[in-house]
Amino acid sequence: MNCQLAISKRRRKSRPHDLMRPIENRSSNLSNPDCLPKRSLTMYLIRPGKNVPDYGERKSISTVSGDLEEMGPNLHQTRNNFEAIFNASPEMLCIIELNGLRYLEINKAYQRRTGYSRGEVLGKARLGFWSNAEDRKRVIRRLLTKGRLRGQQAMFSTKKGERLSAFLSAEIIEFGGEPCALLIAEDVTMRLQVEEAQRDLAQRLINAQEADRTYIARELHDNIGQSLALLNMELEKIRLTLSDASIDSDAGLVRLGGKLKELGRIVGNLSHRYHSSTLEMLGLVVASKALCREFADQYFLPTSCNCSGALNDLSADVSLCLFRVMQEALRNIAKHAHAKNVDVELMGTLDQIHLMISDDGVGFNPNEKNIRAGLGLISMRERLSFIGGKFAIASKPGSGTRVEATVPLYWSPTPVGSRDLSGGSDNDT
Repeated sequence: MNCQLAISKRRRKSRPHDLMRPIENRSSNLSNPDCLPKRSLTMYLIRPGKNVPDYGERKSISTVSGDLEEMGPNLHQTRNNFEAIFNASPEMLCIIELNGLRYLEINKAYQRRTGYSRGEVLGKARLGFWSNAEDRKRVIRRLLTKGRLRGQQAMFSTKKGERLSAFLSAEIIEFGGEPCALLIAEDVTMRLQVEEAQRDLAQRLINAQEADRTYIARELHDNIGQSLALLNMELEKIRLTLSDASIDSDAGLVRLGGKLKELGRIVGNLSHRYHSSTLEMLGLVVASKALCREFADQYFLPTSCNCSGALNDLSADVSLCLFRVMQEALRNIAKHAHAKNVDVELMGTLDQIHLMISDDGVGFNPNEKNIRAGLGLISMRERLSFIGGKFAIASKPGSGTRVEATVPLYWSPTPVGSRDLSGGSDNDT
């Protein structure tokens, strides 16, 4: 039988995993100068006179060998570049086989942050930096459902059991011809600890501020206010005992007594502004209506206060926060708005409280670069953030301003770094 031996080099579209084909050796799977991946060569027999299927372009052995020699250095350089990028990344990178969940590759950042060496995880289906198997299962399930994950906050652990907070992203790739998960974990443990310390400091400052307010209000009411009242009473007693006083002198004493009363009223309002005993004793609804009446009387500005819904039995933190937001919003209206009417609405539902303060004043453009948030606005935002609330301002030049605050009734602060991987938004793109 007359046969001819030939070699076929099949042309196919290159795939990324061709550069990442695992090779059994004790070194990195990403680089092996002696075992570079090559296009597979197929040997077959050609029989004269027979119909031979087209297996692609046929070249002589010498031609194929030349192509391989030319292609080898390029592939070697590509693999070296990929390995350098993979290991130089500051994020923790690992490649996990989707079938079997075996680790196929980890980078140096993964080893450095978790404490696991390559020999401890490669080729094994151990947990690695996962806190438990259920967390890993949820992530893989979501990855298979969505195709990718982006910036999802997750909690991991090191080899020593230390907590590790990270933003996790993932992609499905091919590695060695097998579907795998490329996991990218950005370590944010230190950042979240700093943010938590900043929130704790801000909360301490607000608590100290409230303690100072309470002390000043008590001193104004119990000391200065009472002293002014006694002084006015003594003055009135002296005026009545002066039987030979002239009409002008008597009128002067009456005017002086009136000024003392006015001063006592101002001190009382200041005491109430710093610490509302009405809020403490009678609740948010009564305190809000009293505040709006005082504001209308002081600034001669019609102010309505409508309260509706479930507003009873609110916690002290929620009541105080909304009362302070209302105070600051009314103060800003008096200072900047030049309004003719003010409306305050307080609405309660089964799961949240909504506060809205609006005016028909001059308004402003919130997007202007020269508009800066004052300490009052910053304080309102911070107070609301501590109880899980949201703050918003809507305004337009000539159309007044609307301030809104929404507070959930059932809320607990989420511990730093803890987020259920099975739910919530992960900002997939």
